[in-house]
Amino acid sequence: MTAAPGRHREQCERLFPGLAIATFEPLGGGWDCWTYVVNGDLVVQFPRLPGAVDTLRMQLRLLPELAREVSAPIPHPLPTSEDDPLCLAYRYLEGRPMAEGGDGIWPERLGRFLYDLHLVPPEFVGMRGRSAEDVRAILRRDLAAARARVHPLLGAEERGRVDEMLSAFLDDDANFRFAPCLHHGDVGPPHVLVSEAGDLAGVIDWGDADVGDPAGDIAWILHAMPEIGERVLAAYGGEPDSRFRARARFAYALMPWHDITYGLDTDQPAFIDEGLAGLRARLV
Repeated sequence: MTAAPGRHREQCERLFPGLAIATFEPLGGGWDCWTYVVNGDLVVQFPRLPGAVDTLRMQLRLLPELAREVSAPIPHPLPTSEDDPLCLAYRYLEGRPMAEGGDGIWPERLGRFLYDLHLVPPEFVGMRGRSAEDVRAILRRDLAAARARVHPLLGAEERGRVDEMLSAFLDDDANFRFAPCLHHGDVGPPHVLVSEAGDLAGVIDWGDADVGDPAGDIAWILHAMPEIGERVLAAYGGEPDSRFRARARFAYALMPWHDITYGLDTDQPAFIDEGLAGLRARLV
C-alpha cells in the first residue's frame, strides 16, 4: 500500500492537473487531517480520522461564506473534490503562531475579529442556532463520555475534585445565561497567525467551528497569555455577561482533556501524559 504522502501527492496531481508539483511537504501538528504544503504556497488537507470527513465538508461550505463577514484572512477553499478523494485546499497564509507573535496590534485585531465572528448569524453560513440549554445538554453528554475515559487515569482525590468541578459548573443555571454564537472552537497558538509587522495575518483550522459559548474562543489566550488576553478582551468589547470569565476559566480547564482522549484514541502515551499534567494544573 502506498504511504500516505505518496498517495496524497498522487491524489493532488489528479485534483489539480495543471499544477506542477515541485515540493510536497507534510505540515505537522494536525490531529484529524493529513496536511501538506505544496510548492510553498498551497495547503491541502485529506481526512486522517473518520470524523474529519464531516469537518472538512463543513469547512468547504462554511469558509467561503464566512470570509465575507470577518475582518482578517481565513482559509478560502479552492474548487476541489468533496467525494473521492475528499480534499480541502487553500492558499498558504504566512505568519507566526500567536505565542511567538511579539509586539504589535495583533491582539486588538484578534479581539475585533472574534467580535465580528460572534455576530455572524449561524444561519448565514448554513448552521442552525442553539439555545444556552442546548449547549449545556451537549456539554453534559460530551463530558460524561470524556469523564468515563479520563477517570481511570486519576487518583481517588483527583477524581473527586474533577467531579466537584464538573457538577459545580454544569448544575449552576447562572453559567448558562448567555447568547450562543458561531465560534471557531479552537483558538490556540497554532491557529492564530501574526505577521512580521505585528498584525493579525490570519486565523486557520476551522474544523471545530460550531454554535456555542463565545467565552471558549478567548479562554486560552486569557489564561495562557493574560496581558495579551486582556487586550484581546478589551478590543472584543469587554465581558458580554457576568459569567463570561467563569466560563472561559472552565473551558481552559477542560482543554487538556482533548489531549488525553486523542492520545487514547491514537495510542500515543505522550499526549496522555501531557494532557494529565495539564488537567492537574488547571483543576479549579
